[in-house]
Amino acid sequence: MSKYITIMSKIKSYNQVILAIIGTIAILFMVGMGIFLVIEFIGYSYDDAEESQGILAIDETNQLLEDSIRKQIISFNQIEIIDSTSQTYLLPVTQADLAEGENYSGLLNMYTGSIGKGNKYYSRVYNNLVLHNSIQKKSTIIFNQRISIEQFFIFPQGKKKFIIITGCSKDSNKDGFLNSDDLQELFVYDYQTSTLHKIESEDRVTTIRVFKPHKSIHLIGQFGIDRNKNGIFEGAIEPRVYYKVDLINKKLVKLINNEQINQLQKLLEGR
Repeated sequence: MSKYITIMSKIKSYNQVILAIIGTIAILFMVGMGIFLVIEFIGYSYDDAEESQGILAIDETNQLLEDSIRKQIISFNQIEIIDSTSQTYLLPVTQADLAEGENYSGLLNMYTGSIGKGNKYYSRVYNNLVLHNSIQKKSTIIFNQRISIEQFFIFPQGKKKFIIITGCSKDSNKDGFLNSDDLQELFVYDYQTSTLHKIESEDRVTTIRVFKPHKSIHLIGQFGIDRNKNGIFEGAIEPRVYYKVDLINKKLVKLINNEQINQLQKLLEGR
């Protein structure tokens, strides 16, 4: 009897080991599938930004206009409120790259055309911004020029609101596209007066980012300097500088003045 109990005990232990192994394999399989799905989701989410080359530069669009062909069509896929009282919304305009160019004439009909496999839709590459007042049923297009918008955000200052925009209207690196690789300009849209201002800066300066430091009352911009004049900001070898963005006078005010910058440079050189 004791021998039978011993055998049954060994069988039970063996079964427990087998079940543990099977359970471990199942858990590893589920974890692996979870990781795979996460990677696939992230890849899908960021595909648009990675594949997009940007807005076609003027030379390319001129040729397309001559041939009456379009390669990109506008798209709206984001909306946010800028004024709840007047129910005014901000809609960024993005675009789809058509797999094949299509002939056009007159107004764009977004519901017809050669929309098929290979078309690329982008969610973070913007070419304009539109304000829509749903009470007045009125829309305002902010830019009346071709531009690639790198980033934008709504900035409240007291009772006023501004839309801070960085983007480029010039193909500074001459690659045929307007995108984040070009030198970026800074724009401010004054919501109260419905006016767009380009903030002037020194030559060969690009906007890297604009932000409000913690507990600060000022808007600060970090800018890069294209010292070698190749139309590209190379962050590893070219300097950066900070400016305060004066929203009242629509200009930049350098935080560290030129005299102090020269003094710091001399200290660096040991002079």
